[in-house]
Amino acid sequence: MADGQGSAREAAERNAQAVMAGNISQVMADITPEALTQMMQLAAANGGVSPATMPDMQSYEIEDEGATDDGGQRFRVTFVASEGRATLGATWKQVAGQWKITSVDLVSAEREEPT
Repeated sequence: MADGQGSAREAAERNAQAVMAGNISQVMADITPEALTQMMQLAAANGGVSPATMPDMQSYEIEDEGATDDGGQRFRVTFVASEGRATLGATWKQVAGQWKITSVDLVSAEREEPT
């Protein structure tokens, strides 16, 4: 599904690039309050390992997991940093004509041991 705001994939790419660049205002523009609450709970429950707490971001990868039953689009995004990697599952839906993250969950988080 695409509209004047682009596709869900384009929104997911824009968001991942914003995370990499530390562009918090874009990240906040892309997420609903409910998904933001989920994101904050994930970081607290996993020893602080989340994309928001990982400095020195090096790369990201987005996997398309397909459409959801309620018209959304599901992506799995893996962020890699010097401290480790975190993979999030994110559901994107149209909210007031814009693609927004409406649900997020932590698929995995691995902290890299210092050498």
